[in-house]
Amino acid sequence: SFETHFPDVASRGGFDLVLGNPPWVRLHRIPPLARAALRQRYAVFRHAAWENGVSGARSGHGFAAQVDLSAFFVERSLCLLREGGTLGLLLPAKLWRSLAGGGVRRFVREHAQVLALDDWSESPAAFDAAVYPMVLVAERGAPRREQASRATPARPVAAALHRSSTSLRWTIPAERLALDTDPASPWIVAPSPVRDAFDRLRAAGIPLASTHLGRPLLGVKCGCNDAFAVRVNGSDRAEVASVAREGRSGAIERSLLRPLLRGEAVRRWSAEPTTERLLWTHTGSGSPVPLDRLPPGAAHWLAPWRRRLQARTDGARGQRWWSLFRTAAAASEHPRVVWADFGRAPRALILPAGDPTVPINSCYVVPCLTSEDAFALAAVLNSPLSAAWLSLIAEPARGGYRRYLAWTMALLPLPRDWELARHLLSPLARQATEGAVPSDGELLAATIKAYRLRPVDVSALLGWCAR
Repeated sequence: SFETHFPDVASRGGFDLVLGNPPWVRLHRIPPLARAALRQRYAVFRHAAWENGVSGARSGHGFAAQVDLSAFFVERSLCLLREGGTLGLLLPAKLWRSLAGGGVRRFVREHAQVLALDDWSESPAAFDAAVYPMVLVAERGAPRREQASRATPARPVAAALHRSSTSLRWTIPAERLALDTDPASPWIVAPSPVRDAFDRLRAAGIPLASTHLGRPLLGVKCGCNDAFAVRVNGSDRAEVASVAREGRSGAIERSLLRPLLRGEAVRRWSAEPTTERLLWTHTGSGSPVPLDRLPPGAAHWLAPWRRRLQARTDGARGQRWWSLFRTAAAASEHPRVVWADFGRAPRALILPAGDPTVPINSCYVVPCLTSEDAFALAAVLNSPLSAAWLSLIAEPARGGYRRYLAWTMALLPLPRDWELARHLLSPLARQATEGAVPSDGELLAATIKAYRLRPVDVSALLGWCAR
């Protein structure tokens, strides 16, 4: 109760300075009653998700529960400052890019002026723990919409990127920090020439979610991989297959076993070979309807996990306990482009129509009506140009890796002239799937042409990604 313990400060309107390194804790680790109290008290929790990103990927509002506890310290600290007071906090870099960070970005933009952002996520030697920190320095002040009417322009944001041995420093015009005019949108922390190239590519395309290809789908979710993911022993064609998992062996009807694809097995253009299979307990290739009854082998195999399967959070009342979730990504009637959710750059491959492979939830999927669409999309995703553009907006992870989630990829611009893109890119992708993989330079040149851009238009973006 700062007003009680510091009445002299309260009488002046608040503190001059708040400094700190607040705890970084995901809310699923906070007890439910405490979460309810936090939701009631903090706007950055009640309105956590970036709504435009949610709708672009049909992600639902579950991302609000993934907001980090440190975001609440940002709101509380700003509220404790006097007008013109300064805030300095060491925070997770993901707050400025994640879907769940929309609330804190909105709160900062509406109640403060950002003065500096120091990114330490690429300097692991500076910290004992595996963390991705960014320092935020901000001044509590009038909302930006009020500031826009003033004669004096907003001060630029001083940005820095720290590595083990060097630091890069530049300034960002305050109005160009965010992706767009939405106060909750992600922040693009890059020098002006890089941001210019980022915007050129964005203007030259249409967001994936707004094209005829539609929104990305999350791979099939089991809620218990130990139960549904098995390895097949031998290559016999008997109706019942011998399977094993974690030292347990059994027999499952072969008609219920489909090849399983994990994100870590996805490579550019192809997947690593595997004997792993998914026990498919539904009526059709991508059907949300589970079987009315399991055949004997499958029933015996799943029986030890029954209680755990019944307790899965995705399960609905009255649903079969052997159900799978988010099954649309398994539909094999059309070719599918699949990419891994995690990596240094996007890695995409094509599953042709009729391929029974089931990508699970470490993958994302875009079903395509034609093979030519699938080839062109895979070429765009595997291009260094997409990797460079996404490097500025995808959530950071350990070791220079990034998370290529549905909402992130839904923003990726695809060439406006899709017929031209198919003409230029489909042959390269077709050759790649047949083993004649094009060089990065060849793929990059074709992709730039597909966007009707010149190499000079995106050179700063490519150089920044390769720094």
